[in-house]
Amino acid sequence: MESWDRLLQCSLKEDNGGLHACDYHSVQTVGPFYMRFPTHPCAWFVTGPGHLGRAFPSDETKLRSGVALCLEDSSISTFLPVADYPIIFIRLKKPLRREEGYVIYQFTCDLFSRSPNPESLEPPTNLIAIPEYHAHEEAAHLKYEISTLHQRILEKAYALPPLCTWENEWSPLPVGKVEELSWSEEVERAELGQREREQEGQNAAM
Repeated sequence: MESWDRLLQCSLKEDNGGLHACDYHSVQTVGPFYMRFPTHPCAWFVTGPGHLGRAFPSDETKLRSGVALCLEDSSISTFLPVADYPIIFIRLKKPLRREEGYVIYQFTCDLFSRSPNPESLEPPTNLIAIPEYHAHEEAAHLKYEISTLHQRILEKAYALPPLCTWENEWSPLPVGKVEELSWSEEVERAELGQREREQEGQNAAM
């Protein structure tokens, strides 16, 4: 973390309030790389906001303007034989737009790297898509607009990130809006599938 902090301090283009690398809250995301249907502008998509946006976030833990985040995308190196691990240290600015499933925020980039070894690069975008149920009510005044980022819409307030190049239209869920299945029903189906896989594993071990 010391090497990240040294590079962060050298890369700052404006005052970050004296923050160090360890002060940026770690967040799992899908970065704007290897997208099946690239968009311009592109965006980062929050998938696991950590303790700042847990499963049932309160107003105090929802993501909002001013929060400092360290976005990481581990999916690329997981599914592709490449040493590509995007990491970006940001500070959220104001919410710009509201689309089905997401609130789009601008951010200030303090450091961007595509390697676990610190390097300073120019970021591809200054936009981040935060799931609506993790976004603060400061974005409540924004009206819903047409979806532009190819997110997979399940319900008006719930969507999944766009497909990456290693995914197909049935992975992990169908593309497009699912009219007959609510989010809660989708969660129940996923949990049932997990239990069935665990049972199959136990049976195979016997």
